[in-house]
Amino acid sequence: MLGVIVTIACLVAALWGVNLQQIQESFRQANYWTLPVMLGLLFLFFWLKAYRWRMLLEPVRKLKISEVAPAMMIGFMGNNILPAHLGEFLRVYVLGRQFQIPKTTVLSTVVLERLFDIVAILCYLWCGIYFAPGLSKDYQTASLFLAGIMPVIILVLAAYLIWTEAVIRLFQKLFSLIPFLPEKLTHLVLEMMRAGAEGMASMKSGRLAFGIIWTSFAQWFVNGLSILVALWSFQIEITPLAAFVVLGVTAFGVTVPATPGFFGVVQFCFKISLQPFGVPEAKAFAASIYYHLVQYIPVTLVGLYYSNRTGLKLSDAEREAEKELEDLEGQDGEH
Repeated sequence: MLGVIVTIACLVAALWGVNLQQIQESFRQANYWTLPVMLGLLFLFFWLKAYRWRMLLEPVRKLKISEVAPAMMIGFMGNNILPAHLGEFLRVYVLGRQFQIPKTTVLSTVVLERLFDIVAILCYLWCGIYFAPGLSKDYQTASLFLAGIMPVIILVLAAYLIWTEAVIRLFQKLFSLIPFLPEKLTHLVLEMMRAGAEGMASMKSGRLAFGIIWTSFAQWFVNGLSILVALWSFQIEITPLAAFVVLGVTAFGVTVPATPGFFGVVQFCFKISLQPFGVPEAKAFAASIYYHLVQYIPVTLVGLYYSNRTGLKLSDAEREAEKELEDLEGQDGEH
């Protein structure tokens, strides 16, 4: 229910005060010849993700990109159609079952992915806010605050890796103070945190650590380019640094509890992040729909294709993901 409320509220906020005829005109005047470029960037983005995941898994088992990609795409498809980001557990289930890798080990690599994503996205967001021309000094002040909290985040991550259980208990208490937070989402976050500390083996290798770091920054740079191309498709001529601002706001925006697919949330994030650059709201909304659908439709279709190949029925996807979460919680209780 909370996800539905958040989605509706974001969609209303994104459309508030926007002329619907101007949105229609923006779609009519858009340049859709950029679609092949968008799809190419999307392919590169997920290729880099699969390459990084292969490196994270290498200390446990050496796999090819073609072997990890199906489970990864099934997981992202799950995030598009299942509630509470259950796609993360769906990819754990698929890869663990296919290659007989312990589920907690697979989950730990997924958590490390998210940690490196956070660092990379924060860096791009800071660069966008601080260096983008035309922004007021208030935004530069905000960027300095962002730069200041990054070391704090790194220290929190270090504490999490050293004193895992204590940090998890702290977050559990914090979550209990938020009555409207879905219990399923709380369990998901806590279990991912618990598993993440177990996946640091890949970071003991200098080669793997370097590869994981550069691919983390490279993939989000590619995603920022995709946003920039979507904006240019709707005649929104802005600096590439503005795309990094949209990237950062949107990437963190989709972490809030919402309906699967993040519709409404993405549109609201585009609106608020492009306002300081003087972008017309109708064009920002139209560009967000274009970007969102180019991301959503291919990922969902590819994930459905791989789920069919692996014998995972769509009707069973949510049940398997929830069962995986329950199994992981049961394993933790045994410890």
